[in-house]
Amino acid sequence: MSDQDRSSDSVLSLLAGIGLGALVGAMAALLLAPNSGAQTRTQIRETADDVLGKLRESVDDLRHKVDEVIAGTKQAINRRGETAADTDSLVADSTNPV
Repeated sequence: MSDQDRSSDSVLSLLAGIGLGALVGAMAALLLAPNSGAQTRTQIRETADDVLGKLRESVDDLRHKVDEVIAGTKQAINRRGETAADTDSLVADSTNPV
């Protein structure tokens, strides 16, 4: 596993932990607050919508970072491929009699 893979995994784990922690904390706070059932349900709905919006933003950010890593990896592979092709042509040129 490369450093970039580990970095992506750790970012994803961090975002998942933050999202889950925020949701659990918000639910606990709302359920323990002295409000009527209707008020509590409204607050839960609003909080869930807020958390969902933040989670979507985090996923979009992560998706963008993954796309950048993929693009960088493709560029590195292409550069190595060009280097290998250059090496192959040099070897072929050196082995051909003049």
